[in-house]
Amino acid sequence: MKNNRDKFLDERSKNSLKVGVALILLFFTLLYIKNISEFFQTTYTIIRPVIYGLIIAFIINMPMKFFQEKVFGKFLDEDKHKKLINVISIILSWIVFFAIITVILTVLIPELVSAIESLIDNLPIFFDKLISYLENNKYFKEASYYMADIVETINPEKVRELIRNLLTSGSKGLLNRTSSIINSLSSTTIAVIMGFIFSIYVSLNKEDLKKNINKVLFAHLDKDKVYKVNYVAKLSYVSFARFLEGRILSCISLGLISFIGMKILGLPMAGMISILVGVFDIIPYFGPIIATGIGMILIFIQSPAKSIIFLIFILIIQQIQEQIVYPLVIGKNQGLPAIWIFLSVLLGGRLFGIAGMIGFMPIATIFYTLLEDRTRRKLKEKEIRESEVVHLGEKSFDEMREETYEE
Repeated sequence: MKNNRDKFLDERSKNSLKVGVALILLFFTLLYIKNISEFFQTTYTIIRPVIYGLIIAFIINMPMKFFQEKVFGKFLDEDKHKKLINVISIILSWIVFFAIITVILTVLIPELVSAIESLIDNLPIFFDKLISYLENNKYFKEASYYMADIVETINPEKVRELIRNLLTSGSKGLLNRTSSIINSLSSTTIAVIMGFIFSIYVSLNKEDLKKNINKVLFAHLDKDKVYKVNYVAKLSYVSFARFLEGRILSCISLGLISFIGMKILGLPMAGMISILVGVFDIIPYFGPIIATGIGMILIFIQSPAKSIIFLIFILIIQQIQEQIVYPLVIGKNQGLPAIWIFLSVLLGGRLFGIAGMIGFMPIATIFYTLLEDRTRRKLKEKEIRESEVVHLGEKSFDEMREETYEE
């Protein structure tokens, strides 16, 4: 009895100590917040090449794995020619990587910038044509007066200036960022080059790196914790890899379908708008809406009727994308309910802008999977069956209230 009491006191003392240490750390963190911030910024500057290298190695690993397993692994003996397979796979992967980067810098970004600049320049023309179109249509004549009032309130010139400032000012500006990617020879470029070199080392020695990391983990942690670390690491890799693969397939398929369909329908600016639709599809939910809006405005200036045709066409192919391609390629791989996808995009966009809207979906997948695993484990420990959970959800308030009185 005495031993149990001592043990309880020890546990209570440990908890009190943890709380005390946490409060002390919080106090000193708030007291020296500026110094800590500078320390983390300096640390990030130092390890930035390593971070870039890991990101590049992660991207390179996807085509590399494909070449290793699906191509050369089919007709070469992996045990005898393992090094040869690895070297050829990484060379081909780098060729694919640089080809994609070249396409992005020379085709996608210039076309995207051109579309947005065209939108900025033609906004006043769009509003004038919209009002004129509504006035000449007897069904919408009344609406033209309201539209005119709205346009006067909006002030197209201010809208143009706002969009231009968002695109050209600050470090996050699209046009400035594009320029810096192509022309900058600053420390960021040096960090990227060092990251490339580091990524080659990681790609060629990934098996040895994993083995050595696990050796260190086994030496200092329990087996269960080592298993959990490996599980979370592999879950993170799979979540980001599947998201990236699925999104790339989705963007390419939607862009190609848009281009072919617009050419068949005789819609103007098929190439530029198709690229716009494909690129913006990387942002779940909101990307297609933005791209469709910009495309409609650009087409409306030339032909209001064709802009309606474009809207109907895009809505049809987006439904095909959402109902068939997306669940099969992306939703299935991500394993996320639709509400989680929507909330992750909303939260990510609120916190980190476009990058957050894109990156928060795989992060949400990680948290959702870990939560689902923990929930299943806890339900199993409590011996609660799935049927009980479903049955409780199907009960009405009156039934539950009646059961409460019976108790």
